[in-house]
Order: sequence, then structure tokens, then C-alpha cells
Amino acid sequence: MRFGADDEIWLPILGYEGLYEVSSLGRVRSLPRPHAKGGPLATPPDSHGRLHVTLYKAGAHKVAHVHRLVADTFLGPLPPGMETRHLDGNPVNNAAANLTYGTRGDNQRDSVRDGTHNEARKTHCPAGHPYDDENTYVDPVGNRHCRACRRAVDRRRAIQGRHRARRRRSSSAP
Repeated sequence: MRFGADDEIWLPILGYEGLYEVSSLGRVRSLPRPHAKGGPLATPPDSHGRLHVTLYKAGAHKVAHVHRLVADTFLGPLPPGMETRHLDGNPVNNAAANLTYGTRGDNQRDSVRDGTHNEARKTHCPAGHPYDDENTYVDPVGNRHCRACRRAVDRRRAIQGRHRARRRRSSSAP
């Protein structure tokens, strides 16, 4: 089922029926009850920028990510080994039309494509050499390595090897 940008559909949150609803646009609301008037819930971001809400039921509370509530409600249960992906890379856009399930690899490739992956954003190695076509080696796993740093390590090891060989020769001489 695909949802348009203007179609807002409200459905009960699984396990919280009669208490809370989530919309296809990624909003969460509390339903009116004797001790609560109901209305939209605050959805502050967590440390990773993902929006979350606190749901209460029978005196207990649960903190839930909004994207998971929307996905569970509109996409169905999360298949084993899968994650919820934001198609546009924006963790604040929790509309059902922007969510899909995928593997961890799919999610990582999305973050590289969107420029939000921590390693993909780096333009220079820790020593300050640029990650450009000439200075970057990409290993078979996909990790980037600085060729200038690699050459420096190789030179240091070669010098250390020559020093060790000299010490061995001088200590074994009569």
C-alpha cells in the first residue's frame, strides 16, 4: 500500500489500541480518555536525530521511535534481519511513503549516498592527506586507505628492519 503526501490516515498503534494512533505522515497522537484530553504528542529527536515518543499504558512507559511505529503500522511487522530505511535519508521524515524495510547493508549504502555516513563524509585522512583518486586505495571490502600514510608506514618498517639486522650482525660478531 502506497501513501500519497496529502493523504493522512490514522491507525491505532499495535499494543496501544484505544490509547494512541500514528498517521501515515509520521505524526503520533494520544486519544481522549477520562484522565487525558488527547492530542498530538511531542516527538523530540534522540542523539541520532531520530524522532521518538513516550507511550504510557497501565502505569508503565515505553520510548519508541516514530519511524518504527509508522513502519509497523503501515508496512507490517519488521522481517527478521531487516531495518527500517528512510528513502530520502532524512530521519525526521517519518511518512509511510518515505519508509521501507531493508538490510543493514541497504541502510549503510543509503547513508553513503545521502552523505550522512560518518566515514563517507571525511575528505582527508587523520594525518591530513586528501582522500582523492590519486591518494586513495579502496580495498575489496570497500574501506578507503590513504596511500601517503601507507608509504610512510612501509618506510618506517623498512628502516626498523635495517636497524634490527645491523644490531643482529653487530651482536653476533666476535
